[in-house]
Formats: sequence, structure tokens, C-alpha cells
Amino acid sequence: MEYYYIIIGARFILAVALAVLMGSGSVVVFNHLPAQWFKDDGKLPEDIQQRQRVPGSPWKFVFTGILGVCGLYMAAMDTLQYELAVLFALFIVLEMAIADWKYMVVPDQLNILLAVSALGFIGMNEKWWEPLTGAGAGLALGVALLALGYLVFHREAIGGADLKFLAAMGLVAGRSGILWIFVLTTLAGAVHGLYLVAFRGVSLREHKPMLPYAFVGTAFYFVLLKDYLEVLSL
Repeated sequence: MEYYYIIIGARFILAVALAVLMGSGSVVVFNHLPAQWFKDDGKLPEDIQQRQRVPGSPWKFVFTGILGVCGLYMAAMDTLQYELAVLFALFIVLEMAIADWKYMVVPDQLNILLAVSALGFIGMNEKWWEPLTGAGAGLALGVALLALGYLVFHREAIGGADLKFLAAMGLVAGRSGILWIFVLTTLAGAVHGLYLVAFRGVSLREHKPMLPYAFVGTAFYFVLLKDYLEVLSL
């Protein structure tokens, strides 16, 4: 029992250290990403060359707090491999969310890095082909949304970067995971959208970046919902 408390204590210390490193690092890394990564239709965002794209205060503290809560919960509930894999994936999605929120451009390099992060989940899937079917499911969801947007709204309902994100996240989360993340992302976007319409007078037709909501959905799924669903399936 004594060793158990020592291990848990060490896990908590590691979770806090990683939260500080990744929370602060998320701002530092974003501010130093190559400007060329943000080129869209041959053009760069106007302020992409500035030294501080995202201010350190308060965002370093906000991101550290979010990742800290996630890390501490997983330290108590999950394996070390799972905790490290999830925190790394969340760090990448956070970078994508900042890019989408700030410039509405998500670099392909971050989508590739997210796909590579699936390696951290090796051995945690029931079937070896689960990541591949997850990527296929994510791609199918994106294509379906694209088609639905043209049929109903006569415009794109999802951007190319969002479609790539769904495929890459499907590789990480598997079939059921990407479906849940998609649902949670949609719910987060709907709740925030209704708030903006009710209290800020924002039009429903105004385009909203998807990746900030996807970060919320991804964190909620991997940190809380996945364990709960696995218990229910026993």
C-alpha cells in the first residue's frame, strides 16, 4: 500500500510538471511556428510575422490549468502510457485550436503530427486495424458534412483542415472514439453558438472555427468519457 501512494504521488508530480511545460509551451511553440505553415491560398495572415501572436498572459495560465486538471485526473485513473499519449495528443489539438481561432488556418503539419501521435496509443486498441477504420470513419464524417453543407446551405459546412482533422483524430481515437468526439464537438459548438446568438447578437450563419470546440470534445472524451464507456461495456 505504501508503494501505491508513492507511485500515485510521483504521478501527480509528473502531471503537474507536464501541465506547466505543455501549458506554457503551447504559447511559446505557437508563437514560433514557421509563418509559411499558415499560408492560405498563397497568402499569409496580416499579423503572422509579429513576435507575439498569442500573449503569454493569461493564456499560459489558462492552458496550464486545463492540461493540469486533465493530467491529474488521468494520473489517478489511468496508466502512465495512456496519460502521456493523451496529453501529447491534446497538446497538438490545442495548437490546432489556437491556429483556427486566431487565423482560421490550421497547418497541415499539425494534422500530420496528430496522426503520428496515434503511435502513443499502440497496444491500447482491441484490434490492430482499429486506427485505420477510425481514420476512415473520420474521413467519411467529414465528406458527409461537406456534402450536407452544399445540399442544405449551398456552401461549405466544413473546411479542408477540419476534414483532415477528423481523419487524423480517427486514427488516434478509433471508430467509436471519433464518433463520440464528433458528437461532443458539435454539442460544444451548438451550446456556444446559442450563447453568442442570445447574448452577443451573433448571426447563426456566421462562420465559427471548429477546432476550439474539437479540443473541448477531445479532452472530454479521452479524460472522462472513454473510461466510463469501457466500464459500461464490461
